[in-house]
Amino acid sequence: MAARGLTRSDGSALPAGDLAAGLLLPAGREGPAFLVTRNFDALYSYNAAESYALAIAHLSDRLRGGAAFAAPWPTDDPGLSRAERRELQLLLIARGDDIGAADGMIGARTREALRRVQAELGLPVDGRAGQRVLNALRAAAAR
Repeated sequence: MAARGLTRSDGSALPAGDLAAGLLLPAGREGPAFLVTRNFDALYSYNAAESYALAIAHLSDRLRGGAAFAAPWPTDDPGLSRAERRELQLLLIARGDDIGAADGMIGARTREALRRVQAELGLPVDGRAGQRVLNALRAAAAR
């Protein structure tokens, strides 16, 4: 990871090794970024909610003496309830996006469809399901 220029939020080096990890931006490009590993995947498999897996992982870090989040959580585009996520998915399906079932769980196909919609509507393209994109989809459907 260091070879790719990745560092901790304080600029210090990440542990050496060839660790498989992914970048998670749960609040979009303006919020905190998390480098997640298989431990995150294990937590997520127990309860398929990013907020749950992040909370447990962060608590674990804090119990080991880790710091609080380095970047604030943005408040200008609140997240969605499960019912609103399902509504967002139904709006995407009505537009012709093949995202699978409208189950209120934001997966890879929903994020990809969101990126396309965000680009079409002139919104920040980050695949995040928030109030801003839901309101834009509602307005587009009403036309």
